[in-house]
Amino acid sequence: MKTSAELRQSYLDFFAKRSPPIVPSAPLVPHGDQSLMFNSAGMVPFKPYFLGLKRDLSRATSCQKCLRTTDIDRVGATARHLTFFEMLGNFSFGDYFKAEAISWAWEFLTKELGLDANRLYPTVFKDDEEALALWKKQGTPNAPSKLGADTNFWDMGPTGPCGPCSEIYFDRGAALGCGKPDCAPGCDCDRYMEVWNLVFTQFDRQQDKSLKDLPRKNIDTGMGLERLAVVVQGADSAFGTDLFKPLSEKACALLGMEPGASAQAQTGLRVIADHARASVMLMTEGLIPSNIERGYVLRRLIRRAARYGRILGAQEPFLYKLVPTVAEIFSQAYPEVSSAAETVAGALQAEEERFAQTLESGEKELERLLERSGKTLAGEAAFKLHDTFGFPLELTREIAAGRGVAVDEAGFRRAEEKAVEIARASWKGSGAKAAVVGWEGRFRTEFTGYHSLEEKAKIAAFEPKIGARPAVLILDKTPFYAEGGGQVGDTGEILSADGKIQLARVTDTQKQGEAVFHILADENAKALAAGAAVLARVDAARRARVVPHHTATHLLNAALRRILGPHVRQAGSYVGPDKLRFDFTHPKPLGAETLRQIEQDINAEIAKSHPVWTKEDAVEKAQEYGAVTLLGEDYGARPRFVLVNAEGWSAPKERFSLELCGGTHAKNTADLRAFRILKESSVSAGVRRIEAVAGAAAGEYEEARAQEDAAARGEILARTRDYISQIKAEGGKADILLREEAGLDALREQERKIKDVLASLKAKRIVQASKSWTVVLEKSRATLRLERLEGADPKSLRGLADKGTADIGSGLAFVASIQGGKISFVLAATPDLVAQGFDAAKIAKALALARGGSAGGRAEFAQGGMAEAEWDGVASELARLADQKS
Repeated sequence: MKTSAELRQSYLDFFAKRSPPIVPSAPLVPHGDQSLMFNSAGMVPFKPYFLGLKRDLSRATSCQKCLRTTDIDRVGATARHLTFFEMLGNFSFGDYFKAEAISWAWEFLTKELGLDANRLYPTVFKDDEEALALWKKQGTPNAPSKLGADTNFWDMGPTGPCGPCSEIYFDRGAALGCGKPDCAPGCDCDRYMEVWNLVFTQFDRQQDKSLKDLPRKNIDTGMGLERLAVVVQGADSAFGTDLFKPLSEKACALLGMEPGASAQAQTGLRVIADHARASVMLMTEGLIPSNIERGYVLRRLIRRAARYGRILGAQEPFLYKLVPTVAEIFSQAYPEVSSAAETVAGALQAEEERFAQTLESGEKELERLLERSGKTLAGEAAFKLHDTFGFPLELTREIAAGRGVAVDEAGFRRAEEKAVEIARASWKGSGAKAAVVGWEGRFRTEFTGYHSLEEKAKIAAFEPKIGARPAVLILDKTPFYAEGGGQVGDTGEILSADGKIQLARVTDTQKQGEAVFHILADENAKALAAGAAVLARVDAARRARVVPHHTATHLLNAALRRILGPHVRQAGSYVGPDKLRFDFTHPKPLGAETLRQIEQDINAEIAKSHPVWTKEDAVEKAQEYGAVTLLGEDYGARPRFVLVNAEGWSAPKERFSLELCGGTHAKNTADLRAFRILKESSVSAGVRRIEAVAGAAAGEYEEARAQEDAAARGEILARTRDYISQIKAEGGKADILLREEAGLDALREQERKIKDVLASLKAKRIVQASKSWTVVLEKSRATLRLERLEGADPKSLRGLADKGTADIGSGLAFVASIQGGKISFVLAATPDLVAQGFDAAKIAKALALARGGSAGGRAEFAQGGMAEAEWDGVASELARLADQKS
């Protein structure tokens, strides 16, 4: 029996000879395809080939990672539904067609895998006589079935490419069937499992529904690895294969339960195994849980699995402990999962802990609401759960259904929309992002600001200030960079065509669609009318401060990935004239040494004076070059590549950094001058933030630091000289050498040592002048040692008390210092007295309270204070209180 890893490799090896090349799986998050949230089929990465936009491949084979989220709520309730799965596929783009696809499929299943041909049932579209004849030619024991368009015809929509399908089913036995006389391939029961789908894209459907032959006929096949494993391994479902079973077994061990304990346990284990796989694969690609878009899907998967864990008895986070098992399952195909396992586990644990708090408060509130809701839970109440407690609607629906209560989801949506409107109404921003009615899609602005900061242009549209919204100007072309990619929008001025008269000040630049919106400060902008010629001039000094920060952000991203690992993904950024801010995925804080290494690596690259190369190229080159991209970002067909290396585009893989980016950048790393990290902090669980400066801002930072250091040096030296004078006054050595030229850290260390010498001399003098005596308590016969010091530092009393208890071995040590009209004291009890019931805190509090002071602490140690005038009688009062053990 082949393992799933062997099945995957067998398929790739078989088709490497027939439909090369083997194309690695694309990420789950499709790059440059905003029509999809996740890659949901094997053909998705090949869409440009099927559409004829690319011609460099005529055939291909892949094992594609896929994620489908439309049926998340059904995962676990059935044995069929999965979120993450792998799709084996071989493809032809105007090359081989039906004969090869059908012949190879039959050969792979019957000869390569050795499946029983008598249990394989091919199907064809009812009108596809060509496919029917080709199947008959294979000599299949079971005659191909003819099925309708609902199962055996593929299309993209009402018009466009389409074609018939041929599906191959495996008979799993009558025991799994529905028992109906007409049960056959295509039946909804579990007897016949679809294993492979061969799609023959050969037609172009017209508006009148007629079918025209495509000039280039394509093959798109898809076979789920999980289903193939069910068939080959003889499992009852995907959850019984080696792709899921190790996870269920590990979950059982963590939860302390048996696999077949109950139907509820079976559902829960399926959910946990499926969602753990999906979550780990998404997080390996750098996705983090959030409340929007893909991050919300990930959060939903994690929290649904965590909730089922709680139902099955989990008292603490456990999903993160499944990460090594997921990594082991996919170790051969996706080694990056193992590389990122530690990071993923940390982020997963943090999300589980956050959800535990949400769930506890949210479930209590939901229970309260369900008790008085009747048959339907109000949508507004469900939204309050979501908005106030962070409780997902999906969980509300699921828990309510278990109690026989429906959720008014339409009411939920209305409450959600109302909240959004309120948030919009209270927004205190500049108003720059508010669209101008009637401008949508009407204008296109050409950006010329990569090479020039001035541009002669014509006004395409102008809208004066209305209410809170500022005046807005659109030009036919502009050197102003519109906010994007983390970089702030340019500021500057709009001048008359001859450049002599300022017409308006530009305070921000935004983009909507293809139009660049220049946000104007002046309420009564002069002579701004559509068609007028103007001169647009960017604030050059401000842009010059922004540019180094954007290039430095690229260098920082590259350095982080080199030092911390490939799991690092950008999670947000700010690129402004004052500083840069870079958010990235990483599970724990960066230590001082790591930050020093990052800073050193970037400054070394700056010192090399490497050129920063830019060019527009086909988006497919991003994968070929290994360029860094943002998850799900739509870069268009020809994005801008920003490369930092010595050789340029002749060796793009020999580089420090390569990213797809539309921002403005330095010409050379030397322009950055220096890179200095200001701060490293946490943004959220699994996301860290670095703030830094480069260019002119770095120079200003270093100058400010130098001034601060000079001031600090002066203060340290002044204090140290004073300490030396005091040492001499105390009778210490008069020949202490002060190294004034030492570095700041060395000066601080020198100050500390000299201060310690002084403290030691003072302590010696104080001890010599101190008064101490010992009392044996009358009732308990315990020893009480008392010591009075004049002018001792209160911070030194703890050490003296510890010395006192050490000297007496068993008993209480009371040490008091009188200074400036106040008494500071400590009271320590040895462990044996604490065991007998003595409580230093209670004794100290009683003593201080009786004399107008205060005290606190623990049974073994307490500290407090009172006025110097209260000293008389302290010793006898302390002895009395101690003897009472109170």
